[in-house]
Amino acid sequence: MIGSGGFGRVYEGRRKFDGKKVAIKRIRKTDNNRYLDIPGHPEPLVTEVALLLMMRREPISPYIIQLYNWFEHPRKFTLVMEFPEPCESLLDFIIGHPQLDETTARVIMRQAVLAVQHCIERGVFHNDVHAQNFLLKKNTFELKLIDFGCGQLFSSDGYESNIYLGLPDYCPPEVLTEPRFHAVAANVWALGVLLYEMVNTCSPFRDRMEIVQAKVTFRNSNLSKGNNMLAVLGGGLELET
Repeated sequence: MIGSGGFGRVYEGRRKFDGKKVAIKRIRKTDNNRYLDIPGHPEPLVTEVALLLMMRREPISPYIIQLYNWFEHPRKFTLVMEFPEPCESLLDFIIGHPQLDETTARVIMRQAVLAVQHCIERGVFHNDVHAQNFLLKKNTFELKLIDFGCGQLFSSDGYESNIYLGLPDYCPPEVLTEPRFHAVAANVWALGVLLYEMVNTCSPFRDRMEIVQAKVTFRNSNLSKGNNMLAVLGGGLELET
């Protein structure tokens, strides 16, 4: 076992026919499982399977974890997925490398932006972008976005704020102040929080009030000043609907 949580457990495994290392995720069937209708499937699929199947459409992004196969059992779902090796969660990397230099942060952020942008292009709103939902290959700094269990189909009309499922620390202020929020804006906010955590090794906000006020104080005195900080994002990358 290499991970566990409210969803179930993740195991390391090997495919018998080629010996390839894989991650095997088992999701318990409960009354709280969410299902989605997607093209090409006559019946609704459990959310994570549905969205990962949508992400498999060509061209495949190198920044998204790949689903190889999946099975439904009487009491659980089993997902067989890509296993980047050697890797660790981006959160563990941030903790182990306090106040990252901007060059390293730029390399990581560029991939994170491209990952969530690819999701939108495939009609997927991840809805839970944060440091623990990225895997980072230790030897190459390649990034993979994982865990689509909180996701939604992309809607230009937005979503009711009471269905926001992401981490509270990454919650955009409109979820707390408005009846609806939108995918692209929520992604941009989450990426901003992620960038702050990488270069400051702490969260930018301590509570809901600070999120609503959206006042940011940088703790790392070595950061670029003023507009130069935008360079960390890698030269004008933009998220588009």
